[in-house]
Formats: sequence, structure tokens, C-alpha cells
Amino acid sequence: MYKHPAAALRRAAEWIRPIRMRLTLVATGLVMIALAIAAVVMVEALHHVLLRNADAETSARAEQIAGSIRTERGPAGIDQSLLATSKNVAAIQITDASGAIRVTNNPMYSRPMAPPLEAGHRLTVHGARATDTDQEFQATALGVGTANGTFTVQVGAEEAPINATVAALGVLCSIVFPFIVIGMAILTYVFVGRALRPVDDIRIRVEEITGGDLDQQVPVPATADEIAALARTMNEMLHRIALSRQRQLQFVNDASHELNSPLTTIVGLLDLSSTTCQPIDADTVDSVLLPDALRLQRMVADLLILARADESGIPLRVDDVDLDEIVNTEAVRLDAVTTHTVDVSLKATRVSGDADKLARALRNVVDNAMRYAVSRIAIRMDVDDAPSHSKCHRV
Repeated sequence: MYKHPAAALRRAAEWIRPIRMRLTLVATGLVMIALAIAAVVMVEALHHVLLRNADAETSARAEQIAGSIRTERGPAGIDQSLLATSKNVAAIQITDASGAIRVTNNPMYSRPMAPPLEAGHRLTVHGARATDTDQEFQATALGVGTANGTFTVQVGAEEAPINATVAALGVLCSIVFPFIVIGMAILTYVFVGRALRPVDDIRIRVEEITGGDLDQQVPVPATADEIAALARTMNEMLHRIALSRQRQLQFVNDASHELNSPLTTIVGLLDLSSTTCQPIDADTVDSVLLPDALRLQRMVADLLILARADESGIPLRVDDVDLDEIVNTEAVRLDAVTTHTVDVSLKATRVSGDADKLARALRNVVDNAMRYAVSRIAIRMDVDDAPSHSKCHRV
């Protein structure tokens, strides 16, 4: 039962998912709201202006007729030119105190548009009727006192032309504004597409870039806007990735060379022992196999440390460490694995640091010294007091 509505909703969601379509819909909606408000304001403003103009003209004519009545002491001798119609003057009536029509510019206007008024009183009537038909007027009524009694001058402007003008404006807005909305939607869709075209170019170029082709760059538009900044940032990122990959390849190459030397020695000796069916003597183990195996062990340990550092950084456990004990431990180890003379000069020193990392760093230094030393290795600790009152320890 709800399968088809749900499918329609999914299709509608997919249709408006692209940002280009969403921006177009938002801009079109805002324009529609703005034009609707503008149409209402324009129609109301025009209606108000037309009514005000009609009221001004009927009031002016009523004042003229009232002045003539005062001069002539009644409506009998009124100037007939004052009863002429104009754009905003359609019906003119003069009634006495009882409400009977004494003068009118058209016999068909046989129904008073306003009730009798006292002298000096004014009244504006909307939707007044001068006949028994549905014809409506906006009438201005003015009470006039004379020697022959009180009369009410009533001048009406027909509301039908006013309403027709307002309706015409409403129809015009209802015809023109939809085309404006459609044109705005098309222009927004086109210009947003042009604005987002560099993003699509960047996406296509990134899809084309492979792991072995990191030297390529995404196109940078000449607009100097946020999209251009994004393209430059991506190019900088690609450059950093390329440098990182280059360093990784260089590291793998160096590590391969470093691992190849001890492995070649060990495999060669093992192969020789297997071929000759002779065991490897202790001197060869001590002088060749064991040093190369230890060298392999250190390199593998270093590789593991680098792998952990790439994943989550190298963790540090900072504690108070007796540096002289670490140096002494390494000196004892060095004396046990080498035939060189080992001279040690220690000073009791306590530092804040990671004991394992300090021991590994010292071991790397000592191993290098053991590798290149001729007959003697000297380990000496010195403590220097810097001007900032911090301590610098040299080994």
C-alpha cells in the first residue's frame, strides 16, 4: 500500500541530494517568497493610492459644491458645471435634512449614498450605492448649512474602475512573476553549475591519480576564491604525500640493503654447513653469526618502533631516571660483547625522561662506536650548567 509513495519519496530525495539542486531550490524558494510579498505590497499600495486619489477628488468637488450652495442659499442656483463627471467623480447628489434628493447629476442615481449630516460634518462611505444595482461608490458626504436649511452634498467615485485596475495588477503579477521565478531557477542552476565545475574537475583528477603517480596536481581555477584555495591545499597535500612516499621508498631501499648484508652472511654460512655436512665452529658463531644475528635483531626492533610511531606516535613515559645507571648498564653489556678495552667515567646524574628511549639511544651510539672502534672505547659523562640554570648532560 505504501510502496509507491515511499519509492516516490526516495526518488525525490535522490533528486534534491546534489548541492547544485539544493542551492537552486533554496534560491528559487527565496525569490518566490520575495515576489509574493512584493505582489501583495504592490497591490495593496496601488489600491490605497487609488482610493486616496478618489477621496481627494470627491472631497474637492464636494467643497466646491458646498461653497456654491452657501453662495446661492440653496441648491437651486448651483453652477451646472459642478455637476459634471470626471475620472474620479461619477455620482453627485444633494439631499435635504430629511434625506430626499434635491439635485443629482443623473436621474438613475435615485438612492442617497450617505445619510443626512449636520452642517460642517464630513463622512466617507466605502461601498455606497446610488442605485438599486450592485454598482458601488466611494462617497464623500459634507453637511452644508444655509438660510434655507441644511443640505448634504454627496460626491461618489465609482469603485469598479479602481478594483479593475488593482485586479489587473494582480493578474499581471501572477503572469510575470512565475516567469521571473523560472528564469531565476534556470540562471541559478547554470551559474551554480559553473561555480562547482572546478570541484568536479578536481574530483576527476583525484580519481585519476594513482599511488605511483603522485606527482600530478589538481587544476587550480583562476577565480581566487574558496575553491581555488581548496585546489591549492589539495596540491600541497599531494606534494606532502609524494614526499612521504619517496621517503618510505628510500627507507625501504636502505633497510633492504642493511638487512641484506647480515642475512647474506648467515645464509651463506648455513648453506656451507649444509653442503659440507660440517657444524659451524664456535669461533665463527661468536665472530660472525652472533654479531649479524644481533644486528638483525636490532634492525627489526627499530622497524617495529617506526611502525608504532606511524600508527599512534612514539609514546613517552617520563619519570625520574638515573642516567649514570643506564650508562653503566650499557657499558657492562659492551664489555661483555666486545674485545675492545672499555673505559668508563660516570657521574651520578638524575634526569626526567623515558628510560627505555634513553637506553635505546645510548645503545645505538655505543653500537656505532663498537663498529668503528679499533681497540678502545671510552664512555664519559659530563654535566654542564647552562646560563638558564638548566643542566646539559653529555655522554
